Amino acid sequence: MENEWKKNAEIEKKRRRTSRRITLIILSVLFTIFLVAGAAIYIFLKSSLEPVDEEATKSVKVEIPLGAGTSTISSILKDKDLIANETIFRYYVRYKNESSFQAGTYTLTQAMTPDEIINELKTGTIMKAADVKVTIPEGITMDRQIAIIAKATGFKAESIRKSLTDETYIDSLIEKYPMLTDEVTKQGVLYSLEGYFFPATYEFDKGKSINQIAETMLDEMEKIYDTNADAIKKSGMTFHEVLSLGSMVEREAATPDDRREIAGVFTNRLNDGMKLQSDPTVWYGTGENTALTTLKDLENNSKYNTYKYEGIPIGPISTVSEDSILSVLNPNKTKYVYFFARPPSDKNPRGQILYEETYEEHQRNVVKYKPEWVEYEASKE
Repeated sequence: MENEWKKNAEIEKKRRRTSRRITLIILSVLFTIFLVAGAAIYIFLKSSLEPVDEEATKSVKVEIPLGAGTSTISSILKDKDLIANETIFRYYVRYKNESSFQAGTYTLTQAMTPDEIINELKTGTIMKAADVKVTIPEGITMDRQIAIIAKATGFKAESIRKSLTDETYIDSLIEKYPMLTDEVTKQGVLYSLEGYFFPATYEFDKGKSINQIAETMLDEMEKIYDTNADAIKKSGMTFHEVLSLGSMVEREAATPDDRREIAGVFTNRLNDGMKLQSDPTVWYGTGENTALTTLKDLENNSKYNTYKYEGIPIGPISTVSEDSILSVLNPNKTKYVYFFARPPSDKNPRGQILYEETYEEHQRNVVKYKPEWVEYEASKE
């Protein structure tokens, strides 16, 4: 009996020893997990509160609107890639009880820490508002661009036109910008720089010359050219041809979704040896600002007339958005080779594009819906 009791006591002793070991192992594992998790969180927080790029030197302009809260400011800074983590920055600002941010336009860099950014937004030097603001919309001709620049800057339209068509100046730009080639000086081109001013809003200080303003706009298009250099080369087209086709897409499309589809239609027509037959190219060549194309218009000898001349027109016919450029470089693979645009209406404020595979179907649309354009033009008078 005594031996049995000792045996049971020994078993219980071993069980307790094993239990303690398991407990120690579990505690050790949990402690290790805690340490690893703590270290990971620390590293994450630390990296989130460090500069995005300590070696960055490029300035980034940031506009903080009036009444913007911490969440809005954090989102703006993240969109500009000035902070690593929007949520961490927001909580960090709350932790520091910072709230005295000023609305305005600031110059920041990716080399700044969150603390430096916070201090700058509180006490930094606010950039004064630009003296001149020029907004160049998508799909407008050089004549309208000149008028917009003239109105915003005070330069006379004729002086701007003279500067932008000066042959010596154009030759110097061809030397400066890889995207510009001798294609822009071909006989028949109305404006060498048509299509090369990137549509956007620009801000300038007083004293900027016409050429400086022009080159700022060219710089923005050069960035698009550089970014898409491989795709342009793969397309088999020159950048001038991409812009020319892109400007047609810009003028024809009723909605952003239409851009790639229309680019696909133009691609099909080019591949099939068909003329592009785009009305906006006719209007550009005649200088008429109308949506009604006459038989006489179709017979004009302008090299932009895609009813008379095959292939891509001699040059762009308007400003071109990045999306239209990308549509030309990545058109839809569509079965359509015809389309007809209906005018804006209450039901379709931006108009409607009707796509067809056959000429007969296309002509039915022309006969049925062309009267809408007559009514639309009459309503504008």
